[in-house]
Amino acid sequence: MKLKYRIIERGVADGLVPFPLVFIDKKDVEACGLTYLEAFQKIADEYKDDCMAADIIDMNAVTVSSDGIMGDAAVVAFASLDHGKINKDFGFINVSEIPYYPEIVKDEPHMKQWELDGFVGKRLYRGPNMEDRGFRNVHNENMTMTGRIANNNTGSEMMNLVEMTEILVPCFGMNQIMKDGDVLVGIAGAEISVGIGMVVREKLGRIFNWSYGAGQTAHNSAKYAKTVKSDYPAIVAPKPVHAEHVLKALDAGLVVGRDLGCSPVNLAIAHAGGYEIDLDNITERAWIELESVGCSKDELSKPSPKMSREEIIAKADEILPGIPTAKLYKASEIVTKKELEV
Repeated sequence: MKLKYRIIERGVADGLVPFPLVFIDKKDVEACGLTYLEAFQKIADEYKDDCMAADIIDMNAVTVSSDGIMGDAAVVAFASLDHGKINKDFGFINVSEIPYYPEIVKDEPHMKQWELDGFVGKRLYRGPNMEDRGFRNVHNENMTMTGRIANNNTGSEMMNLVEMTEILVPCFGMNQIMKDGDVLVGIAGAEISVGIGMVVREKLGRIFNWSYGAGQTAHNSAKYAKTVKSDYPAIVAPKPVHAEHVLKALDAGLVVGRDLGCSPVNLAIAHAGGYEIDLDNITERAWIELESVGCSKDELSKPSPKMSREEIIAKADEILPGIPTAKLYKASEIVTKKELEV
């Protein structure tokens, strides 16, 4: 039996990837009769001279981005691998399945997306429950750590803590990797740095759980928010693909600043299409961060161009801010498919 996996090697994409990243399809783990931890250890055994972050992804599940946008495919387990080792207490974690219950939309309005075509009935994964968290204290981040590698934010921010390097792979970028689609790779930029802090409230959330809601900033770092992640490389979905996910949420009646996080991307798409934005629910602290990247209340209060869905998708590269140095790659140009005997 052979375990299939995808690896993005160190140095690909014009040298932007700082260390190897591994992605495994859940069905390939199950086909080999392995547990998630056993699968990660098999990978670690293959790379005893290197360190890497690794995620297992369920392609038939859904997850939610930090700013409340639902997408296909979800990380169900992630790990930090360092020279063949996985720390027994902190190197691996399961992402808990979140069961549907009728009141979830009342508790978490952005979860209305779970009732939409393409998402309804699918398993949902965002973050670990107390049992899966194990020895870890409740914290704003869900992460694993082994030696020099940390795999953070439910598997979407990976760090080498010795070399002080980091890379961002948001859920929509992972989905493109797993589907052999196109990806944008470049330096994240100030808008993404600010946007990461514009979160929604979630039980068992990807990061901040119930601490901050739509319209608030979890960064709370004023003009410095734009510098937090701005110089990190990022692997993301092409902007037209990302725009489609946001538009699906907006077409369902969800409102940026009230139901969805007030990230620069969500705000830009909503304003371009003439969708409602709850400008008054966005806090003063959040506005300070948004205005530091040119996203002002005054500008968003001006009449919208009211572009059609098709126009927004066609002009997404102009409308969506972030990743100013981005280069478009086919996944096959940066991802190597491999397999090993188990």
